[in-house]
Amino acid sequence: MFERQPLRQAVQREILARLSDGRLPAGIRINETHLSADLGISRTPLREAMLHLEAGGFLQSDLGKGFLVPPLSRKEFAGLQEVLARLAPLALTTVMPFPGQRVMELNNLLSRSKMQVLRPGPDQATALMELVFRWGLLLVESCPNAVLRQDVLRLEALSRRYWFTAQRAGFTPDPLVASMDEMYELVRTGQSARAASHWSDHILRSAQEAGRMLPDPAPRPSSS
Repeated sequence: MFERQPLRQAVQREILARLSDGRLPAGIRINETHLSADLGISRTPLREAMLHLEAGGFLQSDLGKGFLVPPLSRKEFAGLQEVLARLAPLALTTVMPFPGQRVMELNNLLSRSKMQVLRPGPDQATALMELVFRWGLLLVESCPNAVLRQDVLRLEALSRRYWFTAQRAGFTPDPLVASMDEMYELVRTGQSARAASHWSDHILRSAQEAGRMLPDPAPRPSSS
């Protein structure tokens, strides 16, 4: 399944995808035997990948008992977004004005995503999760400060399962998409300071609305 790319990285990406879309639900203990068999790999590269994900905050280890998927918490999501609202706009200012090709990519992302994100259906939660993540990725991936760029993308990645869960619980994405449209115009016209300020406000407003759909207090971990 993963022979054509570095195994640990490929396994990490697959686990992240399963964390994000709920196939590895919040609060469960990961059954390494079942997961390694499902992925078609041995437990050694699986454990290496999970150790790396633990270091990034995506998993928790339970001494002698393996790994847990961290429970979802409204408080944690709010904390992630508060930090993101400070770092992401700072990263954006380092890449403004945007080159024409990148502006086109932003426009294409919005155009492709709107139909799925704004139309109720089984793929809506996944589409919203991917739109929020890829929007942030496009805006900061050219940031010359590698530490800042990596911190922003890590926070975006940690937030993905929260966006998925919020939409499944009833979050309405229309205001979020409308705000992205406004920000796109600011980026397109090279208004660096206004685009950065708008992104900060966008993150905090959207997170406040999504946070209302999230559980709090967090559930206790259960075995799976």
